[in-house]
Amino acid sequence: VHSVVIIKDGRLVFEEYFPGHDFGYNSSNFHGALVDFDRTTRHNTHSATKSVVSALVGLAIDRGLIPDENQPIFSFFEAHAGLGTGGKEAITIEHILTITSCLEWHEWDAPEGGGQNDIDGFNRSQDPTYFVLSKPLLHVPGTVFNYNGGTVNVLCRIVEAASGMTADRFAREFLFGPMGVTNYNFPRHRTGDIVCHGDIYITPRDMAKFGFLFLSGGVWQGTRIISEDWVQRSVTPTVSLADWHLGWADEYGYLWWTKEYFDRWKGYPSFKALGWGGQEIMVFPDSDLVVVFTGANYTQNPPCDEMVVRYILPALPDQGAT
Repeated sequence: VHSVVIIKDGRLVFEEYFPGHDFGYNSSNFHGALVDFDRTTRHNTHSATKSVVSALVGLAIDRGLIPDENQPIFSFFEAHAGLGTGGKEAITIEHILTITSCLEWHEWDAPEGGGQNDIDGFNRSQDPTYFVLSKPLLHVPGTVFNYNGGTVNVLCRIVEAASGMTADRFAREFLFGPMGVTNYNFPRHRTGDIVCHGDIYITPRDMAKFGFLFLSGGVWQGTRIISEDWVQRSVTPTVSLADWHLGWADEYGYLWWTKEYFDRWKGYPSFKALGWGGQEIMVFPDSDLVVVFTGANYTQNPPCDEMVVRYILPALPDQGAT
């Protein structure tokens, strides 16, 4: 664990940092250089980035740049329109937001960095959008959840096509800039495209700001950033994950995970952004609580849930802790 940041009732109440390894894609256990992390150090958020992308889509819809999430994705890709056949023409933005496009994709069932994972193929591709959209359709769109980071990159291309801005500039103009978030970096593909399925580097404090924005219904310091309607749709469970037996999530919204935690007799519903290795933005709306973790648990389960259940939830004032 590299950081723990907690916001309770709108106040920063806990903040600790620990030395550890930066992400190293080609290193043993994916552990790169040793870093003495502090509040100014950006951290790789991995797939917690996907929840940021969901916000970008919502911002584009809020501004009328995209009519709604029911738009077919191939309507944004004239150059790849020929791929939208055989049922793929029915894939909508919402299907990508819920990761139910049903395009063939091997990400959870293949080791990262071994060449069999489709993310590896995406990284090597000369046309990453074509690489994703050319995949065969396995089921009727919207019927089967299969984790697919490639399609999340398609969402960023849609935001860019609709706005006329690169995804990082769009984020700066309408999300991070209005919140005063400046210390971050979007990764780029070898082609120059902004990578959106993961790996935004940002500070844990700013991760907490993003969580607090959603806790507050899309308002930051009295200014509305995202519509409350989009926030609610984003974190409302849409897809059941019961068949996956994940442990760390019960259901899925619009690129947000949901889970109910329990401390003794009491339940604590949450929604959260999750990234490989223990990058988590947990929001507990009933307790006015945001908890952020970063870490480097790439080859083992991160201890985030255990820390929440054993230490953080029992310490809440409504539990009678002193």
